[in-house]
Amino acid sequence: MNKSLFALAVLATLSAPAFAHQAATPFYGGQTAASGDLHVEFAIRDGGLRVWVRDHAEKPVAATGKVTLLLGGAKSEITLRADGDRLVGEAPVKTADKVVAVLALSAGGKAVSARFAQEALVQPALNAGASVGQGLFAANCASCHGPSLRGTDQGPPLLHAWYAPGGGHDDTQVLKVIGNGTQGHMWKFGDMPKPEGVKAGQEKDILAYIRAMQAANGIGAAPSAAMPAMPMDGHAGHGGHTGH
Repeated sequence: MNKSLFALAVLATLSAPAFAHQAATPFYGGQTAASGDLHVEFAIRDGGLRVWVRDHAEKPVAATGKVTLLLGGAKSEITLRADGDRLVGEAPVKTADKVVAVLALSAGGKAVSARFAQEALVQPALNAGASVGQGLFAANCASCHGPSLRGTDQGPPLLHAWYAPGGGHDDTQVLKVIGNGTQGHMWKFGDMPKPEGVKAGQEKDILAYIRAMQAANGIGAAPSAAMPAMPMDGHAGHGGHTGH
């Protein structure tokens, strides 16, 4: 193993939450870090990577660069290209994967570096209500929030501390948003429309599934939704959204 791959492997052994070390507002549901006087937001999408560089006034800063990715024990380098106010790169990665990413950028005439890590998604055993909610989520919510609940280019992640039980979005508020949609107020994804395929009363099953996934992936706790009698193979995964 060469030195650079070994260094990445060491980083991969660190138990880091999927959304750790927040240093600025994650406008697009990614992880954020500070590099000098700049903020970097990094997000994994199914099949690609997204990077935003902003100054302290949260104004976009033009950037170029690459991402060194450690995925499944293999290292690859992904060249990023400009796409509006962000950088994008295609990569054989999914939001459910365990990933270590090292960014080497140039922005505003400065070298910018940042490291991010994401744990593999934990899929818990589900009780009856959460199992029903899983199907409803797949049919009505996953196109925006992602099949792994870690967000897409159309909507933010639900496996996020902002949506933890007691984190400002209690069950009553979440149920209201699932049933009615909401106006955009936190993320830069616009308004969330009312999910037309969700019938009255089904919001509770979707909420049960979301809470179970959050609990399994280190976001709060939901003992009524995840089945405590089923072992999680020693995993205590790390990682939301019910309003934009």
